[in-house]
Amino acid sequence: MRFEDELGKALRDTAGAFTADRRSLAEGSLARGRRRVARRRASVVGGSALAVALLATAGAQLGGQHGDDKARGDHASTPSLAGDYGHFAVTADDMKNILENGMGQSGIVHLHEKVRGTGSSDRARPATATFDFEDGWGAARVTLSVRRVDPAEQDLKKLITCPPQKGSPYEECTTQPDNRAVKGYTEAGKAGGVKKWAVTMVSPNGYLIEVATYNVPTAKKAASAPLSRNPRMTPGKLRYLAMFVDGSFTRDGEPNSFGTVDPGSAAQPGDILPVLKSLLPKRLDIHSEGGNGAEGYVVVGNPKTGERTYIEAQRIAGDKEFWTETLADGTKVGTRRIPGKQPGVVQLRVDALRVNGLWISVSAYNAPSPASRRSGTQHLITAEELKAIATSRTWLLAR
Repeated sequence: MRFEDELGKALRDTAGAFTADRRSLAEGSLARGRRRVARRRASVVGGSALAVALLATAGAQLGGQHGDDKARGDHASTPSLAGDYGHFAVTADDMKNILENGMGQSGIVHLHEKVRGTGSSDRARPATATFDFEDGWGAARVTLSVRRVDPAEQDLKKLITCPPQKGSPYEECTTQPDNRAVKGYTEAGKAGGVKKWAVTMVSPNGYLIEVATYNVPTAKKAASAPLSRNPRMTPGKLRYLAMFVDGSFTRDGEPNSFGTVDPGSAAQPGDILPVLKSLLPKRLDIHSEGGNGAEGYVVVGNPKTGERTYIEAQRIAGDKEFWTETLADGTKVGTRRIPGKQPGVVQLRVDALRVNGLWISVSAYNAPSPASRRSGTQHLITAEELKAIATSRTWLLAR
């Protein structure tokens, strides 16, 4: 595939349904891309939910993986539009890479890992992956199942709703407000049995994602001796893993190329600036730009009046919290106006903190730079537009 074609596909996968100035993104990327394409195997995603409900995959989770290991079909076919959840195309290698990359972000020590996967080109058939590993206390397993769904399907509610406590197979179960459920139980029903934590999530992008962890790699192993240890992955880590998986798929039913690259790859410098440019309102004209791996900025202008607005985005590890609202997916958002260094200059700032810890801060100054004199009484971008940029899911692909 020619570089321009490969880049074009990556841009479409990343921007998805977001409002994006793709021409600007392409122009900026092409200038650097030929030097970096060989090593831009980037992916860190930040990634919602519970893996115990699908009986069809229960055998694969502890008994081994069987299924469609064939590569997904011809990518020249047109994927379905957003909102049409019939298209699904993912290979076994994609699934293995997604799970392996997600486990690499989990903070769990894993040695001698073995990864298996199955692909799928049928929305009704889950694509799966297993991750067996040693952690110093013995062997354990993590499983992943993904299938395509319409989030509005009523039948999905029972998969993310805990049953009545009386007669429940789960020792613990919590139903969470953002289309997730967390369940924990002992499969053998007695001490020393196979213990399992699971998270099931219905993604707004149209996926049923199920991740689970076990304190044993196989059912056969569990039968050989009593088990006293608990699963190494906590429910919180499973939740973040499910979110990682969600960010590794596009709304069109295919894996995102940035979320399925070779395991262990790291993001290249300069990720913030291209994403910021892709999310700017199309009406804005960019006059200059700059940045590094952790931050990026553009200066936009009004050609009729000559006014300039400086817009910057950065990934931060912490700051004084000033949250003003919490979105449905748990993202905290804070919006404020701060006096600038020069008279009449105002900084509009919107921060978004996701439940996986990703903190993006976006600011705009009615000046050519934060230290410059005022250039116009109003910013050329609104606070609502800054909020849309800060809360965009595209940032999950830029970590």
